[in-house]
Amino acid sequence: MSRVAQVLIAAGFLLSTSAAFAEDMKLGYVDMQRALNETEDGRKAKEKLKKDFDQKQKELDEQQTQLKKDIEDLHKKRTLLPADKVREKEAELRSRLEKVQQTYVRHQQDLSGKEQKETAKIFERMTKIIQELAAAENFSLIVDKSALVFAKPHLDLTNELIRRYNGGAQKASAPAAPAAAKQPPKK
Repeated sequence: MSRVAQVLIAAGFLLSTSAAFAEDMKLGYVDMQRALNETEDGRKAKEKLKKDFDQKQKELDEQQTQLKKDIEDLHKKRTLLPADKVREKEAELRSRLEKVQQTYVRHQQDLSGKEQKETAKIFERMTKIIQELAAAENFSLIVDKSALVFAKPHLDLTNELIRRYNGGAQKASAPAAPAAAKQPPKK
């Protein structure tokens, strides 16, 4: 059973309990994808991934352009070359095409792995922040928006998650003032 299904079943169970219990229940949701896109670390990760993608795409485009040019050259020279040379060139071009396709697949896998690696750290930190938020403000349940069909906008905690994430990032990256600098000089 998927995690989303488990969360929905748990939520359904909790919501179906007594009305008195439901009154004490505090619910919320976050849009993890939006939070990823709007946090400073998320933007940096996306920029880094886009740079890698653009570089790999440029390399593929150059290979494809050269391959297309060589195919056009073969078509122009087809009538001038002996049949065995034409077959040899066609085999070479098919081999190069397969290599370009393999390179494309390899680049896609590489980029996917990098994206997972970059976002895993961010999502892990967001999860800790959500847990802290839930504990501090006594939430019974906080779910990802992707698991919801409908929720009232006032239950959305995404802005608070982004604010806390970026606020924590600034605190973590700011250099600590040395203790000696705060003390008056000794005489």
